[in-house]
Amino acid sequence: MPTAFEHFINAARGLRGDFFDLHRPIIAARAPGWADLLGGAAAPAGALALGWPLGVIACVAVQPDPAPHIVIRDETGETTTLPLADLVDDESAPRPYAQVSALLAARPLYQRLIGAAWLALMREEFVRFPEGARLLVRPHVGPGATISLLAATARALVALAGARLAPRELGLTCQTALERVVQPGHPHGALGALVSVCAPASSLLLLHPQPAWIWGYLHLPPGTAIWAIRVSEGPGPGAPAFTRVATAMAYRLAAEAEELPPADADARWQGYLANLDPDRFERHLRDLLPASLRGRTFRARYGPLPGLALDSAQSYPVRASAALAVDEHLRGRLTLALLRAAASKDQRDDDLMLVGELMLRSHWAQRAAGHGDAHADQIVSRVYGTGLARGLYGARAAAAESGATVVALGRAEAEGALRSIAERYAAEVNLPVTLYGGSVSGCAVAGERRIT
Repeated sequence: MPTAFEHFINAARGLRGDFFDLHRPIIAARAPGWADLLGGAAAPAGALALGWPLGVIACVAVQPDPAPHIVIRDETGETTTLPLADLVDDESAPRPYAQVSALLAARPLYQRLIGAAWLALMREEFVRFPEGARLLVRPHVGPGATISLLAATARALVALAGARLAPRELGLTCQTALERVVQPGHPHGALGALVSVCAPASSLLLLHPQPAWIWGYLHLPPGTAIWAIRVSEGPGPGAPAFTRVATAMAYRLAAEAEELPPADADARWQGYLANLDPDRFERHLRDLLPASLRGRTFRARYGPLPGLALDSAQSYPVRASAALAVDEHLRGRLTLALLRAAASKDQRDDDLMLVGELMLRSHWAQRAAGHGDAHADQIVSRVYGTGLARGLYGARAAAAESGATVVALGRAEAEGALRSIAERYAAEVNLPVTLYGGSVSGCAVAGERRIT
């Protein structure tokens, strides 16, 4: 059966002599959406994160064009033009990020993503494009849709330019494009970009985000699967900026409780809450941190947080944010050990049930720190109510910023049980609830396809 990528390639091939020039080469690439089994919400605090490439993909086909513009055709057949003058100056040098972000702000999201990828490749990796291009784009709807289209575009453009980029560098360039051009002021972290670019199919990408080091990959135990469930079509509430502020406040207060000047705290913890000693945190620090602290109170005592928007009226869950960072790092390492041990069939269910219990603790720790919503709570509770009898080990709210997204772990044959949960909940709340299964490799692993 042809894959979604094969269908896309056939569609691009059919546009030769129409949208695409009949004789010039066409290059196609695709990138998956993503979810995190653990750690995504605490990644800004340095906790180990386990990212999973989903089985849904964004596809991009690109062809060089001698004219000084980028012509884009979307899945509806609508064609638009992005002038290269919006991205480069009169001397073909890349414009500043802030300037391009302002120039593209009123354009549709997919155009901003394409422009951002083009600009970031020029600025970060010195990729040069001698002429314009024509792009056919087919995004997906679901967790990680934004970063997957950006990653697929960047991978296709790298091939178009004949450049060579290490997968990690391509992923970090995509993160820069998203944060500096598409959504400035909204930090996303490197996890989603690195999963969409670097992760092999059916494997967890192990990200140690201090700042963004890939520790390796871990294939799931045989017969085990990961799914994502998304409630509604709109963006989820998300809390990346809120989390970064609460984490920075907790870090500053933890340093004060330990009687450490900021420079000494950085020398001990390297700037990440996840590096606090768990024993020291439980015995001494946890109870010294306030449960919550208003922005104005913090500002009056410590001043502003460099690079972060501190809301004076907002109350931040300082203690829960610190606990999430310290405990999630431990949960991530325990999960890795259990997944590796689960290679033994006799022990597999016991080990994976323990992973499920860690996921549940992660879910409610995230809620205490301001993540997730009522829809995610309901889906998680129903997964645990169904339990191992139907082959489901656990679930938690994911960090993928797309609707109320839940990631679930179970036996491969449990997809029917999970689909039933999704369908029943959709009927109750009268909202679309979609199940995403399968797994495909990141765009750097898959490589590009030349369409003849």
